[in-house]
Amino acid sequence: MHFWQLREKFSTSMLGSMHLSEMQIQLRKTPPCAAYVDVETVPHEVATVTDAARPTLVRTRQRAKDIDVVITQGWGRIAYNIVRSLGRKGLKVALGTDEFGGMAVLSRYTSTTFRHPSFVTHPAEFVRNVRDSLITHKPRVYIPSDQEVLAIAKYRDQFDDVNVEIPISSFETLKVLHKKNELAGLAAEMGIPTPETIVPRNEQEFMDFAQRYGDPIVVKRISSSAARGVSYINRVDLEAGNASFVHSIPFGDFLIQRYVKGVGYGVSMLFNHGRLRAKFTHRRLREKFSTGGISTLRMSTANPLLEDYAEQILRRVQFHGVAMVEFKYDEESKRAWLIEVNPRFWGSLALAIQSGVDFPYLLYRLATEGDITPVLDYRRNVTVRWLLGDAIAQMHQLKHHSLSVPDGRVKVDGYDDLYWNDPVPFVAQLWLSVIKKRKMAKLSSEEMDPVIDRL
Repeated sequence: MHFWQLREKFSTSMLGSMHLSEMQIQLRKTPPCAAYVDVETVPHEVATVTDAARPTLVRTRQRAKDIDVVITQGWGRIAYNIVRSLGRKGLKVALGTDEFGGMAVLSRYTSTTFRHPSFVTHPAEFVRNVRDSLITHKPRVYIPSDQEVLAIAKYRDQFDDVNVEIPISSFETLKVLHKKNELAGLAAEMGIPTPETIVPRNEQEFMDFAQRYGDPIVVKRISSSAARGVSYINRVDLEAGNASFVHSIPFGDFLIQRYVKGVGYGVSMLFNHGRLRAKFTHRRLREKFSTGGISTLRMSTANPLLEDYAEQILRRVQFHGVAMVEFKYDEESKRAWLIEVNPRFWGSLALAIQSGVDFPYLLYRLATEGDITPVLDYRRNVTVRWLLGDAIAQMHQLKHHSLSVPDGRVKVDGYDDLYWNDPVPFVAQLWLSVIKKRKMAKLSSEEMDPVIDRL
């Protein structure tokens, strides 16, 4: 059964008459369903569209004219926490998801839903779909929740005649920050430290770099996110000929870096055309993968050195919108290295919100009011856990005898994915994760991450 069909069946037959007073949940008795279009909620000319590339609108209690914000790529906890942030402020949110569905579809804070194509495999169709949805729902603001921001920025001119605010940077700005080789070049120009980096043109350059900086070296796809496309190679393996996969690496699509030791830090910021308007720093306590990428347990903190580096970079490119700048930081020597920039919302967003920096709502206000008073202070030592992801990370680390933070040493103040006043999305996440894992096992890396030069 497809998730959208499950949503209707689950919500109408099981939750429509269920009253969970102990959790103060009031779920819709007539929830969204992608099986039909309610012509009462959309203009006639949109309701009669049959093109599969157009959005499939859904029946809800909210009329299209009531929607304040449209959010896309509503798969996981990032979009869910954006929806929660805005919904708790009384804003009405329309949520778009691709074929994988999304945990926020079943949130009490989601007013209506629609489906869109994959922005990775069908970027042009995705943009047309979003445009149609914006025309239909007439929101004040459209917020891309994840890497689809790259496609939206690339085709930004398609929205020039749509009356909606889209608080993102230009495609060229996003490209400089997203592509790891261009970011490394920018950082070197500015004097911001990064691990030694090259884009090898052939196997000999690869081997020469490995001989000089081995044990291990880090191999990364230039255009990727999280831990996808990241590998570590030891000099012993190279010398023994055990790194045969080197021969299959498409030179030009990967870079190699010197491995640096340190703790993972993230500096999240909101900028208004080059002017800092909010900041937040977190320290990673545990990561889902041994290659880094996704944090599952982290704590709010402050680090003036890293915050200064992050502000310099984003100010230099006159950034607009939200971004998270990732560093490795040696807490003994106080040395830092820039690792990457995510010019979009990030996985640990819930920690920032629960610590007092509500980035989604601040971004909405920035878009609708033109500017906001800077938010530069927040609660320190708040710890938030991605419950599902951290359980997976702990099982993996226990299996390899490398659990980074033993249970009981850290007091958890909240979660990314479980809220007692809105628990159904957490249950949906468990089911959807199994389905998505099966589907993604059949996909190539290019089908999971956008190659920015091919959008």
